Amino acid sequence: MSVADAIPKAVAAAAKLQASGAVNEANTKAHVINLMLGSLGWDLSDIDTVDLEVKVFDGTFLDYALKLAGAPRLFVEAKSLDEKLDDKKFVAQTINYANNEGVVWCVLTNGIRWRVYKTNESVAMDQKLLFEVDFADASDPLAEKAQLLRLISRAAVEAGELDNFGERVFTDARVRVALNGLAANGSDALIEALTARLGPPPVPRAAITRSLARILDFELPAKIAAPAKASRPAVGPPVPPKGQEYALVHHLGSKGALIRGLFEELDKFALSLGAEVSRRIRKQYIGYFRGKKSFFTAEIQQRRIIVYLGLDPRGLEPWNVRAMRDASKIGHFGMGDTEYSLRANDQLDELRTLINMAYGCK
Repeated sequence: MSVADAIPKAVAAAAKLQASGAVNEANTKAHVINLMLGSLGWDLSDIDTVDLEVKVFDGTFLDYALKLAGAPRLFVEAKSLDEKLDDKKFVAQTINYANNEGVVWCVLTNGIRWRVYKTNESVAMDQKLLFEVDFADASDPLAEKAQLLRLISRAAVEAGELDNFGERVFTDARVRVALNGLAANGSDALIEALTARLGPPPVPRAAITRSLARILDFELPAKIAAPAKASRPAVGPPVPPKGQEYALVHHLGSKGALIRGLFEELDKFALSLGAEVSRRIRKQYIGYFRGKKSFFTAEIQQRRIIVYLGLDPRGLEPWNVRAMRDASKIGHFGMGDTEYSLRANDQLDELRTLINMAYGCK
């Protein structure tokens, strides 16, 4: 049975358990979680592949240890259907089980929500979340739920696909932070390397630092945040409409690494389009302006980023029916009549094309 076929069956089994009031952990595992693990290629009848009720470091028992060549590669901690996976106690329990046994990957699930964590990342507990799949979220297409969940399949783990995906998401974020730190602190080695590569005419050190701040998106010290005053006032882009400004953490704080990484790619591209682009972080969305005109806004959710583009949806090409819809008559936060749901890295090129179109609209 394929993952895409198994998901509706799991949802139906969960609904039956809910209707009968039999939503305890044992039933959740037997009728929902086991079904999904089987569809992901983990043979529950083979002790060399799946070990059940594994005693761990503190004398308690882990629900599933999924193994390759006899060694555990993925821990799965199960909860009953009615448990809320946001409970920090459950998150800490799951990650600690894996971390203390030297297992990099672990999953916390109640059968309907599946949360995948990378235990050895040097970040806060809640930021070890790589991605989440929620079968109950009707806004996520079935094919995309299945595609993401396949990363914890036996074949994907064995082929290193889960490791590679985690590296792209987590390591790229760490490298970006390290670059930001070097640039913001005026690293002599970095500035000298860039100066040598830029060649003549020479670019002042402060100008290079300001350029890095725009490209990498970090805050500069006030003394170099703007060029020295000219004899006449500098002319800049118009300021977008006034409103209360929020910090990025307001939108990104509780999101998994996949969503944070997607936003960083989106944000970097938008700010690279031109010096007249500005970003405004509002309570419900993040807006990108060319002068006074918003060309797209982003609403960051737990499992996707909803982008509203300043494009007329009528006759718009390219049009991806799986990711786009006409939002001209739909109430929503932000501005723009064409909606795009961003969930995966392979959508970024298509979305960049659309953002470029919106940026170019007058």
